[in-house]
Amino acid sequence: MNKRLGFVTAVALACATGCGKSDSEKFADSYCAEMAKCCGQAGLPADGNTCHDWMNFAAMGGSYNSSAGDACLAEMRSQVSAGTFCTGSSSSPSPCDSVYGSSSGNKKPGETCSFDSDCAPSSEGKVVCASLFVNNTFIDKCQVQIAGKAGDTPCVGTQEGTNFLSYQASNAMDVVSRGYVCDVADAVTCQDGTCVALKALGASCLISTECVRTAYCSYPGDVCTTKISAGGACNGIAGSECVDSAYCDTNARQCMAKLANGAACTSLITCQSLYCSGGTCQGSSTAGLSIFCGS
Repeated sequence: MNKRLGFVTAVALACATGCGKSDSEKFADSYCAEMAKCCGQAGLPADGNTCHDWMNFAAMGGSYNSSAGDACLAEMRSQVSAGTFCTGSSSSPSPCDSVYGSSSGNKKPGETCSFDSDCAPSSEGKVVCASLFVNNTFIDKCQVQIAGKAGDTPCVGTQEGTNFLSYQASNAMDVVSRGYVCDVADAVTCQDGTCVALKALGASCLISTECVRTAYCSYPGDVCTTKISAGGACNGIAGSECVDSAYCDTNARQCMAKLANGAACTSLITCQSLYCSGGTCQGSSTAGLSIFCGS
């Protein structure tokens, strides 16, 4: 046998039994295994091949951050246990955003960045690499995100559970270096650049998002009113009348329990996942999953 070939063969055999994967590869395996569950629910290929291709591409952007990787998997598994992972549409800053990036972490707020991990930590709050699209160009800069209270400005978004709705002023020309995140759990929401207190039951309102999340803005009446449980009467005019686990059937004029994956549907609002495709409630949007699901 050729000595070089024999050496390569011996190394290959040894690695098959003794050489472990890198931490980055182990993370990719675990991440793609969780994503495969959502792919299967959406009727897409669940072999993980495309997911691993994307993870390899992401790894090219910088070094693997093991602490962020562990936090990312913990967050994913927590959502899986809660049954919200495949149905969520969260765009909130997440430890998963910092898994791959440079290890310098010394960029100050307002300095250009590529990854969250490029930015230096801050005692004020979470630091992210925030983006703004201006004049056909993305501006990416480190931004400190501080827990906001009523009156704090500028706010950069509203946090509601795992979902984050970012806010940018229509005339914004640059990423703000420090901004406030208004958390619905703290009874505040980001409105026109300022954290505003959610309105209590009985308060006058214009739209339901102004009210605490146990209430909707009634019409007629224009007051924050307790949401209606499944089986209760609704008119479908006010919007968000029913509790989160139900929807308003405008034909029956009644709040109906939302449908589980696999149930027949005619509208996205009837599904727990808020995704109806081919007449069936599915785990999540195939458009969002398509980059992770395939062969």
